[in-house]
Amino acid sequence: MKRFCLALLASIFLCSSAIGQTTSVQPEVSNLLAVLNKPVETRTAKAGDEISLKSISDLAVDGQIVIARGSQLNGKLVEVVLKDKENPETLLAFSVEKAVLKDGSQIPLQAIVAALAAPRKDSLATDPTFGMMHSNEPKMVGGATATSSSGSLPASSRATSNAAVATANLIGKLDQPTVLDANSQGAVDIEGLKITWRLLAPPPITVVSSKGKNLKLEAGTQVLLRMAPPRLPR
Repeated sequence: MKRFCLALLASIFLCSSAIGQTTSVQPEVSNLLAVLNKPVETRTAKAGDEISLKSISDLAVDGQIVIARGSQLNGKLVEVVLKDKENPETLLAFSVEKAVLKDGSQIPLQAIVAALAAPRKDSLATDPTFGMMHSNEPKMVGGATATSSSGSLPASSRATSNAAVATANLIGKLDQPTVLDANSQGAVDIEGLKITWRLLAPPPITVVSSKGKNLKLEAGTQVLLRMAPPRLPR
């Protein structure tokens, strides 16, 4: 698991820089877009608090949807730090550890946040009917897989694919507008935020930090998750 965590970090940087290049074999990694269900703020948050998200794209493995859009994704805060004389930055450190499917079954995750973006004004993320609006829609086969040279992934997901193809594969399966795509990295259109990771031991931890005295991620904040390809429970 430690080896995978380190490889996952490497893949974050390779997925964008490798566009149009041929690379050596890299670990298979999947992408999933989600939004925060409720705000998280350093002034009120504490270690142990739940992190709750909802997927806004499907994730498929070997042609089978494993995590459908509208699924709940749960994690927890592991550290909250306020800027002071001893701490030069305010930060939120958290994990995303499981997906809860619509039938109640759970899938363990080893996921990090590769990118995040501010909520869209026309987002469905805060609409209470969001989960019902698409419950009867036919599901599209295909997930938001990461750029990788793994032979088991479709050609459009390999490092030789271009950004337009990667974006089309991801955006075509969304429930709402987003500025994130399969190649996004860091804080997009949110000034002053930085994303780093702690990957020496599972679960992988995402750290969002700021030079400001308070850090708040609003409900509806869009998140690009990268993870080991999850499997449906047997």
